[in-house]
Order: sequence, then C-alpha cells, then structure tokens
Amino acid sequence: MNDSDKESEKEEQGMDDSSTKVLVYAIVGMLGLGFVAILFVIVPWMLHEDAPSWKQFLIDDSIVLITIVMFVYGFYMNTKIH
Repeated sequence: MNDSDKESEKEEQGMDDSSTKVLVYAIVGMLGLGFVAILFVIVPWMLHEDAPSWKQFLIDDSIVLITIVMFVYGFYMNTKIH
C-alpha cells in the first residue's frame, strides 16, 4: 500500500472519533452558553424587573430588538446564499 492509497482511504473515512468529540463538546458548550444568556438577559427583559428609569428600559429593549433583527437578517442571508 503506497502513500496515495493511504491518503485516499483517509479522505473517505471522514471525521475521526476525536474530531467528533470536539464537535459535540463545541455544540453542547454553545447551547449551554445560549441557555445561560436566556436566563440572564431575556427573562429579566421580558419581566421588566429592576428597570430604574424609562431611559434604561428603552436602552435594554433596543439592544435586545437589534440583536433579534440581526439574527433574523443573518438567517435570511444564509438561506439566500444556499
């Protein structure tokens, strides 16, 4: 078996176990971070707790709404590209 046969066999295998584990850990980590973000950002925003003034209330709302708009626009552009 020469080097080109080994390389073609390796390309056909795809991801190995260590790459799969890293991918799973990365996905679980991102989902966990998203869950924590929801607990600490979105839930208080929806309940409007500890809003000292209307100015702070409007700033918080605008940050969350801009984030939502950016996510929707990014999703739209991704589906448009593919």
